[in-house]
Amino acid sequence: MTYFIYARDGTGQIILKRESEDVALKKAHELKEMGWFDVEIRQDREPTAA
Repeated sequence: MTYFIYARDGTGQIILKRESEDVALKKAHELKEMGWFDVEIRQDREPTAA
């Protein structure tokens, strides 16, 4: 599963991609400590075969 981390600062927005939830949570925490806000993690589920 893929996780996208969305975050904003005073001038723009970034979107980061991580392959595990633990790594995404760690990066989101780091971004908050660096002053980024509106930090959000969204899960991208891979499509299932029919």
